[in-house]
Amino acid sequence: MRVLRGVTLAAMTLLAGCQLGYYSQAAKGHLSLMGQREPLEAVLADPQTPPQIAHSLLFSQQVVRFAGDNLALPAEDVYHQYVALEQDAVVWNVLAAPAWSLTPKTWCYPLIGCVSYRGYFQRPAAEKAAARLSEQGLDTYVGGAIAYSTLGWFADPLTTPMLQRSQPSLAELLIHELAHRRLYIRNDTRFNESLATLVGREGAVDFFAATGTPLPANFWQRREQVRQAFLAIVTDTREALKKLYASEQDEAVMALEKARIQQQARERFAREQQSLPALAGYQGYFDGPLNNAQLNGVSDYNDYVPAFARLLEQCRRDWGCFWQQVETLAELDSLQRTETLKELTWN
Repeated sequence: MRVLRGVTLAAMTLLAGCQLGYYSQAAKGHLSLMGQREPLEAVLADPQTPPQIAHSLLFSQQVVRFAGDNLALPAEDVYHQYVALEQDAVVWNVLAAPAWSLTPKTWCYPLIGCVSYRGYFQRPAAEKAAARLSEQGLDTYVGGAIAYSTLGWFADPLTTPMLQRSQPSLAELLIHELAHRRLYIRNDTRFNESLATLVGREGAVDFFAATGTPLPANFWQRREQVRQAFLAIVTDTREALKKLYASEQDEAVMALEKARIQQQARERFAREQQSLPALAGYQGYFDGPLNNAQLNGVSDYNDYVPAFARLLEQCRRDWGCFWQQVETLAELDSLQRTETLKELTWN
């Protein structure tokens, strides 16, 4: 299961600087994608458009309209065009972290601040960049992103990888990306991604409830049960590694223990999958290295979700109230904001 999404790559294409090779590929890839956009009306009128794609395009418009009308999200001039792609991702994100630390490496840009990943439009380029970082002794991970937001700079299109999902997953994805257009804080990846995760998840719940689109019984409860089982494994693995790194043992000893903790996570996943078969959707994740870089990606998208869920609950699912509370949080400095989120999570 893909757990990463690109967010701000296109904004980087507007920049210039000393990293001309990186910016060049970003600009070329982004402009190529924008140049391939087709209006949905033309795609839907084309008899060569596969029925599944046409159905998903129509469904996407329902979601976008709902998000604008009911979730206080900026849904104008976005996702009204389509780009047909053969690959299974739009961009590939490189994540990195020190071998003995869970502090992610960040990359900084003039307009958007610092983020904990670096996006490439070609997978070989991403893997080459990851290899260079690995040579420096860093843990690295390359993850495909099926969507990214330009934060309102461009009219973001729908793409084939986005549409190759179930309706609940597509609704969650679209609302997640629209949340980035509503609010984005420089230098705070975890805030931005956790916020969008919560808005995507709960916005999708509201969409299906309002439209009466049929879903299996207890769909959302079972989906959340699986998600929480996955997150518990990742969280416990991170905690075990954090404790190991704090011990400051000899690196050879830590390397053996790190490998044991990673294997323990894989074995736990295999055991829990027997009683919760739907966990199989995360198999691809546990086939990965489970190193610091990969584990950090999950934390960025989920650590503050309970805090934002608490705000939505306090607002009795009134999205106008919710966004007022979130924007108040956004005005705090980084330390105050983090402490407030922690209090919301645990109180």
